[in-house]
Amino acid sequence: MSNRASDKTAPKDKGFSCQCQEASYKGPEDNFRRDMLKYMTLAIPVANLALAGSASAAEKPERLPPQPGDRLTYFSKKKRGQIIKVSDLNELDKQQLILPFDTQNEIVRDGSRYNQILLQKLPEGDLSEKTKALSANGIVAYSAICTHAGCPVTGWVSDDEHYMCPCHQSVFNPKDSGVVMSGPAPRNLPALPLAIDGDEIVVAGSFNSWIGFGKPRR
Repeated sequence: MSNRASDKTAPKDKGFSCQCQEASYKGPEDNFRRDMLKYMTLAIPVANLALAGSASAAEKPERLPPQPGDRLTYFSKKKRGQIIKVSDLNELDKQQLILPFDTQNEIVRDGSRYNQILLQKLPEGDLSEKTKALSANGIVAYSAICTHAGCPVTGWVSDDEHYMCPCHQSVFNPKDSGVVMSGPAPRNLPALPLAIDGDEIVVAGSFNSWIGFGKPRR
């Protein structure tokens, strides 16, 4: 795997490979302002995160959270609607951003950014027992929404095999329930249970914890 330590404009973390931060790094203040404008303006109020079973969600199935039986498809619009297969994944490739896909009704659940999912294949023997129980053949899936401020967790620290949020550098361990290793994030990344059907990856249940950022409102 390649490191970006030779890039003098990137943060001095030899294992950091977040393309969104490397693309135009002008300093922490510029990065923070850019990321917050891009992502926070798209944020859905916390009170509206529980979409399943609500009247508005029922009217818009593309906004429903991942449903059991859904397949997975690419986030890229060029490949959106194409089913991701087990054979498409290589062990320890960087996590990719994907979406749930209701193949029976041909509906990509892209109506809410809270449906953005991180997908990655890891060595099954390296997974904690809790993580292994939700994974399928070493394939793990987590909510892409950072639990700190809601930015997509697109960074990959190759040396430690951890995820990193590019906004405030919260680090998560995908091999151990998406637990927070460092940074301001207050909670683990919610994990999505998976199953395998032939060569297809199938959603096997609901996220194991609340999706969103900050602390749930009571």
